[in-house]
Amino acid sequence: MYQRYWHLARSPFENSLDPGDFVPTSTHQGALLKLQYAVEHHKGLAVLTSGHGMGKTFLTHVLEKELGAGFGPMVRILFPQMSPAEMLGYTAIRIGCSDPALASRQCGVDQILRLMEGRLRQFADEGARPVIVIDDAHLLQPEHLQTLQLFLNLQQHCGDVCTVILAGRPDLLARLQRMAGLDQRVSVRMALHPLTEEDVARYVQERLERAGDGGGAIFDEEAIHTLWELSQGNPRRLNQISDLALLVGFADNLSSVTPIELEAAALELTGVSND
Repeated sequence: MYQRYWHLARSPFENSLDPGDFVPTSTHQGALLKLQYAVEHHKGLAVLTSGHGMGKTFLTHVLEKELGAGFGPMVRILFPQMSPAEMLGYTAIRIGCSDPALASRQCGVDQILRLMEGRLRQFADEGARPVIVIDDAHLLQPEHLQTLQLFLNLQQHCGDVCTVILAGRPDLLARLQRMAGLDQRVSVRMALHPLTEEDVARYVQERLERAGDGGGAIFDEEAIHTLWELSQGNPRRLNQISDLALLVGFADNLSSVTPIELEAAALELTGVSND
C-alpha cells in the first residue's frame, strides 16, 4: 500500500524466510559461519539458540543457500512433538528411505534405524552431506533426545555423513545438560544475541536499499536509535514496527519516519498483541 509513496519496489520489512533478505549483522554472520563449519567439517551435532523472533529458522534457510550443491538433502522437522518413532520415521522418508512400513507408520525405532543405516551408507558412497534441522528443539522430551542419540551413534558408525542442527530457545541447553552423553556430542554451539544499534542501522539501510530506496533517508539517526530501543534488537519486532511506521508515515503524508511514528507503531502493536 505504501510502497509507491516511499518510492519502493516492495515492502522492505517482511518477516519472510527468503535468504535474499539476509543482512549479515554481527550476531547472525557469526552464527552462520559456525553452522557452515559444522556441516563442512562433518560435525554430527550443532545447537543454535535464541529467544523468539531472533531469526533461528531464517538462518538455517540462509545456510541452505550458502552450502549450495554438494550438500543435502536438508530435512526440516517442524513438529518436534511427534513421537520419537514418528519423528525418526519422518526423517527416514525425507532422506530417501523407502519401505511400505514407513509410510504406514508400522515401524519401530529399531527397524527405522536399520533402514536409515542403509541410506546413510549410500550417502557416504555418493559423498553426499545431508543436514537435519529440528526447529523448536526445546520442546523435545527426554525420549526424543534418547532417540536422537541412537541416530547419532548410527550415523557416526556410517562415517559421520550427516549433521543435525537443533534450533530452539535457550532452555534447550538445560535439557541437553541432563543427558551428558548427548551434550558431549555437541560440536558447535551458537546463540543469537539482540542487534546492536549499529546493526539496526545497517539492517534498516540494507533492507530499504534492496526494496528500491535510492538513499532518501526515510529513517534518520534519531529514528534508528528509537527503533533500536523499541525493538530491543529483536529482528522480528524491528520488522513489525518499521513496516507499520512506514504505513503511518504514508497515511500522514510525511517525508520521513520519525521517532513519533515508530513509537505510535510500537504502541499499536503492543495493543494488538494484548487483545
